Amino acid sequence: MSWSPIVLGPGEGEKLLFKTGLMTFKASSAMTGDQFMIAETELPPGVSVPPHSHPEAEVFYILRGAFEFRVGDMEQPHVCTEGAIVCVPPHVIHAFQNRLDSSGKILGMMLPGGGSGLEGFFRQIGVPVRPGDQQPDMNQPADQLLQDIAQRRLSIT
Repeated sequence: MSWSPIVLGPGEGEKLLFKTGLMTFKASSAMTGDQFMIAETELPPGVSVPPHSHPEAEVFYILRGAFEFRVGDMEQPHVCTEGAIVCVPPHVIHAFQNRLDSSGKILGMMLPGGGSGLEGFFRQIGVPVRPGDQQPDMNQPADQLLQDIAQRRLSIT
């Protein structure tokens, strides 16, 4: 399937709030003919993503902050700061945590893309943040973010 060029400026893109952060799709699977997905994700202080694996390869580029990654060997932590990259092959277990007292930001890429995979999961559990909606404070604790998501879900129904 073919796709057209994509040009988005800072802050532009479809936004989705989910249990570990605010995701801004810079290139969704639908935009790339399911070839890949790229999203900028801002994560609150201390938030962690538990060990998991999936059939997509995943690439993380640290834009801001300090994250502890565990890839493959869950006993071997890697502290990654701005400019670091982490490449996770398909089906390899991995986990990460924001190690700072403020929000951090990651640029993530999944290959291949596809709405039935990990991107579909994000969309299923996430809540859209539409233009004009109040942006959540990503420096708040993760439990406050979960309360914000619950309130937004109630306002959608």
